[in-house]
Amino acid sequence: MKELLEEYALIAEIISAIAVIISLVFVGFQIRESTKATKASSFHEIAALDINILLNFGQSQELARLISTFRADPYSLSEEEQNHGFYLFGAEVRHVENLFLQNENKMLSKNDWNSRKALVEGVVLSPGFGYLLKHPFREFFDGSFIEYGLNQRKKYGILE
Repeated sequence: MKELLEEYALIAEIISAIAVIISLVFVGFQIRESTKATKASSFHEIAALDINILLNFGQSQELARLISTFRADPYSLSEEEQNHGFYLFGAEVRHVENLFLQNENKMLSKNDWNSRKALVEGVVLSPGFGYLLKHPFREFFDGSFIEYGLNQRKKYGILE
């Protein structure tokens, strides 16, 4: 009788161990799905921010002209227009800086980064970014992002 009870106890322990393993696997799947949902939400927020920035820049012909001209040739603008254009461009730079930092901190998937990398590089390779690099407000941007921008500019032969 004692041996029979011991066998039942052993079987119960094996069953409970299997149940624990199954529940851990289930928790793992749930965490994976939650991570996917969080990444999807983050990507959606980034896309919404992209759209919001573009819509704001396009609110008027003057704003669109200022940001486009500042990005392409800031020195062709008057001093007042350069000042206004700098702040508009600074908002765009802050956005791509955020994308860069999210990628550096592994918060973006490889596909998400690849879909935004051209935007980031386009900004850091622009003459407007060169203007920002000479501006005293440069210090308000993340040092690793500024370094990335400088390295990209050097890689493409854009020397200050």
